[in-house]
Amino acid sequence: MKRKWDGEEMAALTGNIRDDRSGRGYEVFLSFRGLDTRLTIVDCLYEAMIHAGIRTFKDDPELRIGKEIGGNLLRAINDSRIYIPIFSKNYASSKWCLVSLHEDEKVILPIFFDVDADDVKIKTELYRKALQKHESDFGKDLAKQWEEALREVASIKGWNLKDHGLHKLTNLMVQEVYSLLWTRRTDTHDCLVGIEDRKDEITKLLDQGTQDVQYIVIHGMGGIGKTSLAEVVFRQISPQFQGHCCFLKDVRTHDILNLQKKLLSDILNLNCTNLSDINEGANVIKRRFHEKEVLIVLDDIDKLNQIEKLAGEPMWFGGGSRIIITTRNIEFLVTEGEDDNVPTSRFGKISFYEMPEMDPDDALQLFCEHALGCAKPSPDYLGISCELIHALGRLPLALEVIGSTLRGKCKSTWEDVLQQLKTVMNQDVKKKLMISYEELNPIQRQIYLDIACLFINQEKTTAIIYWDAVFKYPTEIEVKILTRMSLIKIVDNDKLWMHDQLRDLGRDIVHPESCKNHLSGSRLWSPKDAFHVMQRKKGTKNIVALNLGTPEPDAWYIFKRKEFARLENLRFLQLDHGNFKGEFKDLFSELRWLSWSNCPSEVRDTNFGLKNLVVLELSGVNITEDWGGWCQIMVAKQLKVLKLVDCTSLRKTLKFSTISRLERLILIGCTTLSMIDETIGNLQHLDHLEIEEALIESLPESIGGLKSMSKLSIRKCCYFEKLPDSIGQLESLLELHIHCSRIRELSHSIGCLEGLKVLCIMTSRLEKLPTSIGRLQSLHQLDVSSSRIMKLPHCIGNLKKLKEIYLDNTCISELPKTIGMVENLEKLTAAVCDHLEGEIPSEIGALSSLRILDLSCGHFSRLPTTINQLTNLQELRLLHCNWIQQLPELPQSLTVLHFSMESLTTIPDLSNLTNLVDLDMCGTLVQEPNIEWLVELRALRKLALVVLDMTLPPTNLSSLSQLQELEIGCTGQRSLTGLPSNLRCLTLANVQSLIDWSLFSNLENLSELKLHEYQLGEIQFDVLGKLTKLSALTMRECPLLKTLPVMPFFKDIRNLNLNRLPQLTGIQGLEELKSLQCLSICWCNSIKRLAETALSNLQNLNILKFVACKLLESVPDVPYAKSSCHLIIKQCPRLCDFEGPYRSYKDG
Repeated sequence: MKRKWDGEEMAALTGNIRDDRSGRGYEVFLSFRGLDTRLTIVDCLYEAMIHAGIRTFKDDPELRIGKEIGGNLLRAINDSRIYIPIFSKNYASSKWCLVSLHEDEKVILPIFFDVDADDVKIKTELYRKALQKHESDFGKDLAKQWEEALREVASIKGWNLKDHGLHKLTNLMVQEVYSLLWTRRTDTHDCLVGIEDRKDEITKLLDQGTQDVQYIVIHGMGGIGKTSLAEVVFRQISPQFQGHCCFLKDVRTHDILNLQKKLLSDILNLNCTNLSDINEGANVIKRRFHEKEVLIVLDDIDKLNQIEKLAGEPMWFGGGSRIIITTRNIEFLVTEGEDDNVPTSRFGKISFYEMPEMDPDDALQLFCEHALGCAKPSPDYLGISCELIHALGRLPLALEVIGSTLRGKCKSTWEDVLQQLKTVMNQDVKKKLMISYEELNPIQRQIYLDIACLFINQEKTTAIIYWDAVFKYPTEIEVKILTRMSLIKIVDNDKLWMHDQLRDLGRDIVHPESCKNHLSGSRLWSPKDAFHVMQRKKGTKNIVALNLGTPEPDAWYIFKRKEFARLENLRFLQLDHGNFKGEFKDLFSELRWLSWSNCPSEVRDTNFGLKNLVVLELSGVNITEDWGGWCQIMVAKQLKVLKLVDCTSLRKTLKFSTISRLERLILIGCTTLSMIDETIGNLQHLDHLEIEEALIESLPESIGGLKSMSKLSIRKCCYFEKLPDSIGQLESLLELHIHCSRIRELSHSIGCLEGLKVLCIMTSRLEKLPTSIGRLQSLHQLDVSSSRIMKLPHCIGNLKKLKEIYLDNTCISELPKTIGMVENLEKLTAAVCDHLEGEIPSEIGALSSLRILDLSCGHFSRLPTTINQLTNLQELRLLHCNWIQQLPELPQSLTVLHFSMESLTTIPDLSNLTNLVDLDMCGTLVQEPNIEWLVELRALRKLALVVLDMTLPPTNLSSLSQLQELEIGCTGQRSLTGLPSNLRCLTLANVQSLIDWSLFSNLENLSELKLHEYQLGEIQFDVLGKLTKLSALTMRECPLLKTLPVMPFFKDIRNLNLNRLPQLTGIQGLEELKSLQCLSICWCNSIKRLAETALSNLQNLNILKFVACKLLESVPDVPYAKSSCHLIIKQCPRLCDFEGPYRSYKDG
């Protein structure tokens, strides 16, 4: 609907009307005939738009007097983004209404007030008479233009008042306008890097289709981006709440009464100055919001009272309301549960979302946007940028603060700042993180500092035993509080973890930079500092922890009494290759933890006095059953943890009679250990027994006396054959793990372990399970993967609490029909079971709780139709199940579906699986597949579509806007016709014709490109140099490719992987890849050497790898500055195997 304006009208449009309230142009223009609509729909719609924060223009009749005001009207139209004509009976009689219809650069949303679309299309007499009058007043041509404009606008799908009613129509229009403006607004945060995935995860948790009231808690450490995420989500979904939205920022720092007033003002548009106290405010909120669907964000909450007075209970709000909370501390929100890693709330239905660490590529982009004003650094700044990001732990706050301070600074300044960050914490970042530390009580602070200085990656349970002894009360609750306050995490099987910035905060508190004596802190974690204190005898009573790990490898140090004399409060001591000499009576009375690596063969001290020791860790070849140090240690009557690691000369354990309080016994890497002493059965407090890499064949019968044992783990003991019958007497046993053993059968007595929750017998010779297993009523997990199990006993159906069954790589031939009786089963995996044939029993359809089913590589011929009854099934994996001819109807709950097409007669229409985020379809088909339904799967984020020996029909995937990873077969030149711009990783497989690279020019977010099975002899990458975010290229199994031209298309590439390119002889332009960090060349048998200067310019190269390159004769020089580059050479016949720093290779 373009119109050429001329004369006075064109002059009028050169101005720009502004909304006085904001200083910005209008967003919406309401076009209406005031006589018909002003006191009804126009006023309602205008007020609703204003309340929703939408800048809306509503003209007044007196402004339409005179020619110049007409120009202002046109300027308002020009300035707005959305145009809403409200068609009424007298609309066409207004010249100004008709003039405003000539605007084609706007989104037009027509409303039919008391007319129908046919009236506006001039199919009735209603508007015809008014147009005839305009023809006589303004001429035939202009009247004709207005008639065409009316017809065209009326053809747009609009809203008819009689179909909705005034209130509903108003709400619908506000929601539609807000949604359209959200997609077009440009005033959002410029640096919200990497937030899209997190936003999608929060949106999924919000589950906006339901009408219940939901609370979402976004939690994490300070500076990790909680508020930014909440703001993005708020802006996206607020249009659906018709202006009933409020974002309360920094709640922690504001008075609750003032926050209540703002909440009432924002949602009700009321001035609530008469509120006198917070209880009255809470009652008003509860009473006035009861039937309203609201969106409220409570940002930076730190006390329960804040939630109770602002959004106390779901019943305060109308159905569909959503309350988003951000906090560093969820301690006041959660209740005690079985799994500390899955918080449950005292408020009922609350979903918790823990902010993850920032992706490395996103961290680089965020830092560069603040430091350099662009998305990525030049090659000269790449290395230093990556080092700074690593030093800052990818914390968004730190990246923004440090990046901004480096803006416009030279590289030498960047290097100075990097060195400072290794010793001094940035004060702005410290101030933000100190908020959480200051909320801790004194004991919690001590525990936090212990972790920051000493216990990162330490076992949580052992650390708690230590703290219990130090502080003389149970401290597990304090560790939980630190976890809920986002100061630590428990990861990787009970290990303590802390973010680098929080670690640095703790160490800065212990050793503040402002302190004159840097060595006066309570914990000396650096061996260099600790040795300095010892050698100069500067120890004080303030020192509670000392790490004397050897500063120089293999050096031996002898410590005497005078060096420890002043360390009267020492409770933690770690040393390596050290020894003690002389009298130490009463010196270590406070010592609770001793970790001694590479112990000496002869201990030369007397009266070591470890009577209060609770944790002892020893390692080294000198530890034997006759080691002289045992007599000093056996006086430790309070010892609760004994850990022996790599004691390769230890053949049998000592007698345990004198350390009867032992709770944890851990024997790892004691490779000649063949006997566990019978006295182990006397350890009535032993809770945890772990043996790994030993020669033991069995455990003593006395093991049945361990009444407190909750976990027994035997791993990589290749000669272990049998559990004693007394195993059934371990009445407290919760977990039994046996990995990599010769065990053939389990004792029938195992059925007596009524409390057992985990039974894991992996990689064994186990052929069957005893029928007594049916008595394990508490069992949650059964894992017999990589065993010789041929079938499960029918009594498996008795295990009503069983949640996970793992049968992978077993000899299982069928699933019992009683499998359907395991009513709480959530995960069943039986992948790579070559004997699993026939049919999967239909009873599997009764597993209403099943979420994951993995039958990959099975030989069964059919899935039961009852599988569609699994309404909670999320993942179904059927790759390489080459006997299935047809897939049954699948449940719509699926989010992950993998299947092979080898034996399928047709690919089913899966368009109903709209929740799919990961779809993998690979194999050979007899006939061309119909995959038109793919574009209906709007939620897809990962797609693999590889059809062998057949050309795919033209496939346009550009509408899959969420797709981030794509692997697709390209046997034909026109197989692919369109790709979504959001794609990040693209794999082109089985490429048999030249690639039209122009198809990829819109992939502005692509970071990784992989070419697999490229069947041509040459390749040109053409336009790929324009893909600014491309950082990794992988080429695998390209049998004919002889040369690889990587320049100028990949000048910013950081990772180059070449795998199985048998005829490749060279890489053109390698020396120009100045951003290259990793170069891997494997199974490229025609490469003899790279050009001598090929790597000379690669200042950022960190990893250089050559594997199985048969003709490779030499490795070119790398830049001197990168002589520490990690070099790997394996299976290259003309070179010696090597792994280590490049410098060492050249020196050798």
